[in-house]
Amino acid sequence: MSLRERFLDALIDGHLGHNGEVSRRQFMAFFGEEKKTYTGVFLSNSEMETGHHSLTYRHLTERVDKGVYRVDPNAISERRRERGLI
Repeated sequence: MSLRERFLDALIDGHLGHNGEVSRRQFMAFFGEEKKTYTGVFLSNSEMETGHHSLTYRHLTERVDKGVYRVDPNAISERRRERGLI
């Protein structure tokens, strides 16, 4: 399972974030088993407006404050459908 899927699952299941928002610090702590060089840039690289490191990567966050990101509700809904929750 990808980090993206595990991240969305953690949001959906209430293990991470609040109201679709998560801080970089929370994200890195929750996924502490991953390399910090990866988790440290995951949210910013996932930004819908500025994260353009890959044309095929599906962006899912919006920066709302320094180190705080909101997850696109469509990405959450899509993951809920994938899991058969809706």
